Formats: sequence, C-alpha cells, structure tokens
Amino acid sequence: MSEKRLAFTNIRSDHYLFTELKDLLKSDDRLFNFIESSALDGIWFWDLENPEKGWMSPTFWKILGYDPTNKQNLKSEWLNIVNKDDVKIALKNLENHYADEGATFDQVMRYTHKSGHIIWVRCRGVAIRNSEGKPIRMLGAQTDVSDIKDQEQARTEDEGKQKLAFQKQATLLDELEKTANIGTWEVNLQTNKVVWSDQTKRIHEVPLDYEPNLEEGINFYKPGESQRLITEAVETGISEGRSWNLELELITATGRNIWVRAQGRPQFESGECTGLFGVFQDITPQKQIEVQKQKIREKAVAESIRLQVANDALGMGVWEFDLITEEVRWDKWMYLLYGVSEEQFNGAFEAFEKTIHPEDIDDVKALLDYSIENDVKFDTQFRVVMPNGNIKHLKANAIILRNDAGEPVKAIGVNYDITDKVETMKVLEQEKLRAEAAAKAKSDFLANMSHEIRTPMNAILGGLQLLRNSDIQGNLRTILDNSAFSAQSLLTIINDILDYSKIESNKLSIELAPFSLLEVLSAVKYDMDEMLSSKGVAYFVDIDENFVDGWIGDIVRVKQILLNLVSNAVKFTSKGSVRIKVANCEHNGKQMIAIKVIDSGIGMSNEAQQRIFERFAQADASTTRRYGGTGLGMAITLSLIDLMKGDIKLNSIEGTGTTITVFLPLEPTQADTQTRAKKSLSAPLMSNKKILIAEDNAINQVVIQTMLEDTMAAITMVDNGKQAVDAVQREDFDLILMDIHMPEMDGVEAHRQISAMKRHIPVIALTANVMPEDVAYYLEEGFNSHLGKPIDMNQLFGMLKQYSR
Repeated sequence: MSEKRLAFTNIRSDHYLFTELKDLLKSDDRLFNFIESSALDGIWFWDLENPEKGWMSPTFWKILGYDPTNKQNLKSEWLNIVNKDDVKIALKNLENHYADEGATFDQVMRYTHKSGHIIWVRCRGVAIRNSEGKPIRMLGAQTDVSDIKDQEQARTEDEGKQKLAFQKQATLLDELEKTANIGTWEVNLQTNKVVWSDQTKRIHEVPLDYEPNLEEGINFYKPGESQRLITEAVETGISEGRSWNLELELITATGRNIWVRAQGRPQFESGECTGLFGVFQDITPQKQIEVQKQKIREKAVAESIRLQVANDALGMGVWEFDLITEEVRWDKWMYLLYGVSEEQFNGAFEAFEKTIHPEDIDDVKALLDYSIENDVKFDTQFRVVMPNGNIKHLKANAIILRNDAGEPVKAIGVNYDITDKVETMKVLEQEKLRAEAAAKAKSDFLANMSHEIRTPMNAILGGLQLLRNSDIQGNLRTILDNSAFSAQSLLTIINDILDYSKIESNKLSIELAPFSLLEVLSAVKYDMDEMLSSKGVAYFVDIDENFVDGWIGDIVRVKQILLNLVSNAVKFTSKGSVRIKVANCEHNGKQMIAIKVIDSGIGMSNEAQQRIFERFAQADASTTRRYGGTGLGMAITLSLIDLMKGDIKLNSIEGTGTTITVFLPLEPTQADTQTRAKKSLSAPLMSNKKILIAEDNAINQVVIQTMLEDTMAAITMVDNGKQAVDAVQREDFDLILMDIHMPEMDGVEAHRQISAMKRHIPVIALTANVMPEDVAYYLEEGFNSHLGKPIDMNQLFGMLKQYSR
C-alpha cells in the first residue's frame, strides 16, 4: 500500500503526541498489543477491495469463546456467528458511511458465542479511503456490552411488569368499583374542575365522557332533605374542614330514584381548602334489603303477638329440649298445663319424664328417639299425671333442629290440652258403635223381615200362580187375578223398602259388567205384558237407527230404573199408549244413553212435579187411594241414577201425559253374548232327569213340587242340608234346588260337602235371601245360579230349560 495514500478521517494529525504515538506503534508491537487487549474487546480490519479477506484481533475471537489460532479471519467465519438481521442493518449503515464521510458507523450487534448464548457487541468503525476518497479499508473496534444489555432488558422487563401490575390494579380497582358499586370523585376548588370515576358516572347513569361541575353534582340529589344535607356537608367541609358520611336519595340522569352513600373529605394547603375528594356508593339494594328486613321484623313481631294470643286462647305451651345438655325449657303455659310452678321444675328431662303416665312414657321416649334418628316430625299424644292425681290428655308436636354437620341439637315443640276432645271422642266412639249396632240391627231386621215375609209369600204367590193355570172362571177368576196382583204389589213394596234402607245407609253400590240394553228392554216388556193386556194399553219401543248396543253397567239397577218408570207409566195410563225411545246423545258435555218413557196418562200438576222425587210422596192422597204404592219408586229411581252419575228430566201436562228422560253415562263395549236364563211360559220336558229339592218348609215343598209336575222329572224332596248330602251319597242327580236356611245343616255347608263328593251336579240356590251381596256370596261359593223366593214360575221354567238337554 506504499503507493497509496491512506487517510484517517476525523483524526487530526498535527498534534505532536499523536505523531509520536504513531511512530511508537510502528516501532514497538508491544504497545499495539497493550492497547488492543486492555482498552478494547477486539479490533478488526477489512480489505474492502477483497471483501473475503479481513483481520480480527485475538481478543475479538476470545470474547466469543474461540481460539484465535484456529481462525483464518475470513468474512464467512464472521457471517456464521453474527445475527443475520443485524447484518442487514450493518450493511445498510456501512453503505451510508461509505457514501458520506461525515456519517459514523456505530452499531450494537448480536454474536453467537461458541457455547450458544448471545453476546451483545458495540461495533464502531471508520473507513480508510484512497486519494480519490474511495473506501478501500475498514478499521473497527468492538466492545462487549452484554452486561449493559442485560441490565437494559431487566429494566425493561421490570418496567413491563410494573406497567402490567399497574394495569391489573387499575382493572381490579375498576372491577371492585363495579362489584361494590363504589365510585370515586374529586373537586379542585382552585380550578373548579370536578372529576368522577367511571363507576361514579355509571351510578349517575351518565355517559362516560360526561364532565360535571360541582353545582350539577349537587343537583342530582333528590330535592328536599337529601339536597339540603349534601349542600350543608360540602359547605361545612370547605369552611370547617369536616368530613361527611351520608345516606341520601339521588335521582339519576334516567330518572331512577336510588339510595347512595356519599362520603367526602376536604383537602387543605396552608390553611386554605383547595379541594374535596371522596367515594360514592349505590346502596339501593342494601336499602331494599333493610326495608324487607324491617317488614320481616314487623311481620315477625305481629306473628309473635298473634301466636301468643293464639297460644293464650288455646292454652298452648311451647317447650325446648337441648339434646346436648338434656336441658328442658318451658314457657308459662307449660307450667300451667302440667300444674307445677317454675320453682318446682328444675329443667331436667327426668323431671319431665316423671309427669308422664307410666303406661305412656316408653312410647313417648321411643317416638322421640325415632324422630331424632330419622329426622321426622314428632307427633303424638299422651297422658300426664297432675300433682292432684288427675289424668290429663296432652297433644305434642315437635321438630328436630340440626347443626351444619346434620347432627341433632335441639327439639322445639308445643303441648296443648286435648282432654275434652279425648273424652268427647270416647263418647262419639260409643255413639258410633251404638249407631253401627243400630244400623246393623236395622239391616239384620230388614234382611230377616225380607226372608220371613218372602217365605210365606212364596207359598201365597206360588199357590196363586198354580191356581191361575187352572180352569177357574167367573168371579173366582177375578178374585184370583186381584189376589195375584195384590201379592205382587206387596212384594214390590218389600223390595222398595229394602232398597230405600240401603240408600239411606249408603250401602247401595253399582256393579260394572257388560250387558245388553235391548235385552233389558225385552225383560221389562215381558214383566209388563200382563198389566198391559189387562188395561188395553199399547206399548211401543223405538230404537234409534244409529244406536249400537253393548254397555258396561249394572244390569239389575238399569232394569229396576226402567221397570219403575214403565210400570208407573202403565199404572197411570188408562187408555192410549206407552212408548219407549232409545238413542245415543250428548248431555252436559258427555256422551250418554237417552231413554225416554212417554205415556198418554193422567199427567201431573206443577206442584206434583216438584214433589215427585221426594220419598213417600205422591201426586195427592187420591192418587194413593186410587193407584196405591208407597211413594218410594221415583225416589229410589233418582238415587240409582245419581249413583250412576246420570240425570233425569221430567215434562208433564196434567190430563195429557208425561215424558221422563233418563240420561246414563255408560261406557260402550262389545254386546254381552252370555246366555241368560229367560222366562218361559211353559215347563220344559225333563222326564229323563232326576231333581233333588232341599226345602225345610212343608208348604213350600208342596208349591215347588207342584210347579215341577209338568216337567215329568223324578223329584226327591228332603227337609235339610244333611239329608241332601246323604241323598247325594246314595245316588246321582241331574240338578239340585237348595234352600239356604235349614235346620241341622244349612244350604251353603251342604253345597260344600256335595261339591267335594260330586262336583258335576249343578246346584241352584233357592232362597228368600235376595240381597245383591247375598246373591254374590252364593255365586262365589260355587252355586251355579240363584232363584229368589217368592218363586216366579215362569222364571223357574226358563232356568230349568238350561238343564233339560
């Protein structure tokens, strides 16, 4: 480089010391080494005309962890350890320096230490230019600034952490303000500037960019007491330095009325108030809770007073039993109930036990233990022995209180005197037993009366039926017909009285089973044929074309309703007709069967229509004399319809006729195809059959035997159940007619023994016991059928036809 002029820019060369130093550096290598190793962290010198060539001082490599002897001082070696992003910046800065001698090259760069960590190095350099000013060399020095960078980074991180902490605190404070509904405020009296926190603005329901003044802030308070108090507080605070803490009403910007707690404090400098500051909280929820609490307190006091008044009126005592200490506490009424004074009662549970009747104490303790263990209400009554020896009956109720762990800690309850109630209940129980006994006696009497009347009636009606089949003519025929009618009327009266008795005692029930209404209508027609023929009244049955048969109900009671209505219609119709109409319809919002009974008879007055469904009531006395009857039929009919939840309508014109419509809400079903025994006018031929009859009444023996003569069956007659069993042991029978009430052995026991021997023989109960429960009992016992007394000969013949094949 001798032919080239080297220029060190920015260095003055006219100083003698500088000149001397340059000469020393040329002549003494030790001086250069000293400067390089002690003053710098490395020197580098680049050949800009041959960019791959360069020179790095040993210190340069040592601070980066490398052995200088192993390095060739190539640009590629430098590029492998310097940060690529820093290189881009460095190249740009170098270009600026090359282009402008006044521009300095001074840059902090990152190098990768041999061990892998980053070394921060400050690089400073200067271009060496030729005579034309072109950069041909680049001389540089570097300083390790890693410690400084670490300190800067630590400081930056600390500042970031502090900033984040401040942000968190600010956020937390804001959230706390929102949660607690507390805001802050400040007034600078020197500038008259008012500052509200965001939460204070939210409480006032103003925008967050709202800027209030002192007057506006005070005007938010409700005019009157609240505005006066806050004005006085501010003025006193400024003039006397007093703080304030007030609960006031405030009207928000949206017009809502709220309660706030306003707290403020003045700030003084040199004896002069320069500002005010404080906090502001929405306490509306707390105020509402206070109002509710006050209402609850007032209600509790009122309830307590009412309870005390009630306790005093009822003589009810309140007690507490501490399950931990076993201490018992009583109020004043408890002492009165137990007849002891406070001085006589020591509060121990044993003292309470001693008052309870010895026969009751174990049950009371056991029930209390059960209530405690199972967390159920203690509810019992017991006797206590008063100090004077009298017995008092007390009612006790209690609840069990438990702690947070679910352990029982206390029982709180009441006692009150129920002695009068217990004594009254004893009297009522005795009266109930007497009433039940009387009702049973009445029921037994009626059942016995029914049996005792029906037994001789069987002979009377049976004999009359047999006589009517004879050739008696003239007046004797008339007398015979009247006798048969009268006997049948008497039987109807007996049945009505029995039904009336059952209705009165609520013992009449409705059976539910499939049946055919058309079959019922046929049976009613059969029963009324004789009366219709004798009176010459026409009888019609009209079935609606949309009517579908098959219903669930009580066939016996449905027939009874129709028979009562039809028999009345025929009885009170001397000419014309009786017409039955049947259809489905909707009545009172429900699907029902509508049955109309229309007659052209004597009709009824309005007064009679009002009384027709009353018991023992008829149109008038002349009606009773002329047509007879007890006046129970329509009352029983109404009761049966009510039991079926049906309805009945009456429309009658005196002298024209009557129409009665019955509505029955029966459920439809498949028509019952069960074969029923139908009445028969003639006796079935049973010449090849053997019939055993068990009947203890001699007259009834003659009647039944005479009725069966036309059957040509072989009849065996016995007087009681034992004889019937003996007869079956001796020979077989095709049918047995069994009376129930007989001496030595009744019919039920006889049937049991016969069934045990020869189950194949059908047995019919032949008895005056015709109550529905009696009939059901006999069928449950295994009787094949039931035939009531007095025996209807045509019904007997219809039943026998089932066994004549």
